[in-house]
Amino acid sequence: MEKLTLESGDIKKVHVSCPHDCPDGCSMTVSVDQSTGRAVKVEGDKTHPVTKGFLCGKVNSYLDYVYSDRRVLYPQRRIGPKGAGAKWERITWDEALDEVSTRLKRIIETNGPESVLPFSYSGTMGMAGFLGMGQRFFNRMGACQLERTICTAAGAAAEQYTFGRVGDANIENLPQMKVILLWGTNIISTGVHAVPFLEQARKNGAQIIAIDPRVTRTTEFADWHITPKPGTDAALALGMMKIIVEKQLHDQEFLDQNTEGWSRFLRERLPDYGLSRVAKITGLKESDILKLAELYASTKQSFIRCNWGIQRHENGGSMMRAIKLLPTVTGAAGGDGGVCVSTGGELRVFDESKFYRSELLKGRKPRNFNMIQLGDALTNAAPEVKALFVWNADPANCVPDTKAARQGLSRSDLFTVVHDTFYTDSASYADILLPADTALERMDLLAGYGAYYYGLSLPAIEKIGESLDNSELFRRLAKKMGYTEECFEQTDEEMIEEIIDPEFNPLFEGVTLDLLKKNGWLRGAVDSPRRKGINSGVWPTPSGKIEIYSQKMADLGLDPMPGHVPEKEGLSSVNSSSPYPLQVVSGATHYFIGSTFQHVEHLQNMLSRPTFELSPSDAAKRAITDGDLCRLFNNRGEVFGHAHIVNGLREGVVGAPKQLQGSKMKNGFNINALTSQEEADMGRGPVYYSTLADIEIVDTRLDD
Repeated sequence: MEKLTLESGDIKKVHVSCPHDCPDGCSMTVSVDQSTGRAVKVEGDKTHPVTKGFLCGKVNSYLDYVYSDRRVLYPQRRIGPKGAGAKWERITWDEALDEVSTRLKRIIETNGPESVLPFSYSGTMGMAGFLGMGQRFFNRMGACQLERTICTAAGAAAEQYTFGRVGDANIENLPQMKVILLWGTNIISTGVHAVPFLEQARKNGAQIIAIDPRVTRTTEFADWHITPKPGTDAALALGMMKIIVEKQLHDQEFLDQNTEGWSRFLRERLPDYGLSRVAKITGLKESDILKLAELYASTKQSFIRCNWGIQRHENGGSMMRAIKLLPTVTGAAGGDGGVCVSTGGELRVFDESKFYRSELLKGRKPRNFNMIQLGDALTNAAPEVKALFVWNADPANCVPDTKAARQGLSRSDLFTVVHDTFYTDSASYADILLPADTALERMDLLAGYGAYYYGLSLPAIEKIGESLDNSELFRRLAKKMGYTEECFEQTDEEMIEEIIDPEFNPLFEGVTLDLLKKNGWLRGAVDSPRRKGINSGVWPTPSGKIEIYSQKMADLGLDPMPGHVPEKEGLSSVNSSSPYPLQVVSGATHYFIGSTFQHVEHLQNMLSRPTFELSPSDAAKRAITDGDLCRLFNNRGEVFGHAHIVNGLREGVVGAPKQLQGSKMKNGFNINALTSQEEADMGRGPVYYSTLADIEIVDTRLDD
C-alpha cells in the first residue's frame, strides 16, 4: 500500500485523520522518526480549510495516548472474578481466537446464534472500522442485531421525517452570517474548529446567541446567553415562529415552493404558542423571546448550530424538529444559512446493505436489542443472551441505567469478549480481553460531522504490542469460525474503495482513494446537482418536500407536526411534593470524548475531580457550599462529586460530567446510574437529560 509521506532526513510525515467522536474530523500530520519507527509529533494539517492546522487539547495529547503504559498490548484471559480489580494472564492470539471461536460455536450449537449479542458504537468513527468486518461477521453468524441508538437516534429520526437528512448548513459560511444561534451546544469544548469562523463572523458584525440552561465556555463566549428550562426548546422555537409570522417576517414563497403542510401547521399548531404561554413553559421573559424572534428573522444570513445533546430528552425528536424548521420559515434554508446539526447524515451515506453483506443473513431476521437497554437485554431477555462481544465501546459506563447493565455484565454464565485499547471498566467484565490499536496504526476513511470533508487516515507506525484493528480482528476470527466467504478476505483499502461510490452518494463525486492518498482530505461534492435538498429542489422525503406535516409520522402514531410535549421526568413535571426536584444535564467534558482519553494521566488530572454544577439558589436551599462532597441520587442510583456553584445556571438544573470512568468514582458508578432505559419520542433514542434527582452533602470523611 502506498503511503503519502514527506521525508526530511530521518523524519517521515504521514497523513492521519482524527477518528474520535467529534464533529471536526481533524486532518493531522504525524512525524515519525525513521530510525526508531516511533511517532515523535502529531500536529494539525495546515492545508485543511476547516481544521486549519490546530488540534484540540485532547488530540494534542495523542502521543501520550498512543504510547501510554496503560494500554492493553496482548491478548489476555481473565483469572478470578469479574468486575473491579479483575486479574489477567497473557495468552497468544491463537489461544485467544481458539477460545473465543470454540465458546461461540458451543453457545450457538446449544442456544442458537441469537444468543450472541454484538455491542459497539463510535470508539472509532472510521467508516470501515466503525462496523465493517464486524457487521459482516455477525450477519454471517445470524447473531442478534443491535440498534445503535445511543447518540443521535431521536434527532436523526426528526431530520429524516422532515428533510430526509440533507441540507445541513455549512460552518464555512459562518463569517457571512449576521445572526448565529449556538443552540444547546458547547462548541468550544466539543467542536472547537468552528470557533475561528465564529470569531470572523463577529468581526464582520454578527451577533452570537447561546441558548443553554447551563453556563459553559460557549455561553461565556457568546454575546447573549438565554437559559430556557431543559426540554422546552420546541416551545421556544414554535413561539419564535408565531412571532415571525405575525410580524410577516416569514418567506411565504419559499414555504409555498418547498414545504408540505405549512397551511395546516399555521392554522392548527402555531396558534397554541402565544408569547405568554411560551414564556411560562420556557421560564424566559416575554421580552427576551420577542427580541430573539425578531433578531433571528431580521436577516436570512442566519445560522443555527446545534449538537446532539439537545435530543437526549424524552421529547428530543420534537425539539430538534421544531428548531430545524426555523430557517424554513424565514427562508434562510434557501441560502447559505440554516441549521447545522450533523453533516455526517449525508457524508457517511453508502450502500450499507452491500457493504455489510446483508445477504449473509440468508433470509434470517434475528431478534434485535436497543443498545440503550443493555441492562434489560442482559438481565431480562428470554431466551437469555449467552455471549456479548464488545468493541468500539465501553458499555459499563456509557449506557443508561448502568447499575442494571453491570448486573448483567457480572453474570458468571455470560461469555464476554472485549476488544479495546485500554483497560476500560467494561474490560474488567471480559472473559477474553483483546488489544486494539490507535488511529496512528491503521488505514481508514473518515468523515467528520461538522463540515463537508472526507479524510484518509494512513498507518504512520507499526502496531504497538500485538494490537489489531477491528477489521483484522474479525478477519482472523471469521477464519477460526470457518466462515469462508470472500468478503472476509477484503483488505482495508478494498473496503474503502467499495465505500467510495459516487453513484450511490453524490457527495463522493470527485473523491477517489488516489486523490485522498495524495492530499489527505477532500471536500465532499456539496455543489453537485444530484444532491438532494436545496440543490435539486427535491428532498428525500415521501412528498419530495420539507414535511412540516409528516404523513409517515401520523401513520406511525406520532404527532405529524412539531409541538411541545412536557417531559414526564423533567422540570415541567416538578412540583412542591416532588422527591427529586432537580433536572440533571450530563454534558460532555472539556477533556475527554466519551471514555476516550480518560486514560491519559494529565488530562485526567486537568479534570481534577467529578463535580456537580449547582445554581446559587439550589445550593443555598441545601446549605451546600462550593467544593462540598455531595451525593446526587434518585430511585435508580447515586453518584458522588463535589459541588461547583455557578452563577447564571438556571435554577433547578444540575450539570454533571458525561460518562466518567465509574471505577474512578467513589461508589464505582458515574452519572448514568441515575438515568433510565426509557426511549425518546422518536428513533428509540436515549433520554439521558430527562433525569430528575436531588442532592445533599455527605460526610466529608468519605473523601479521605
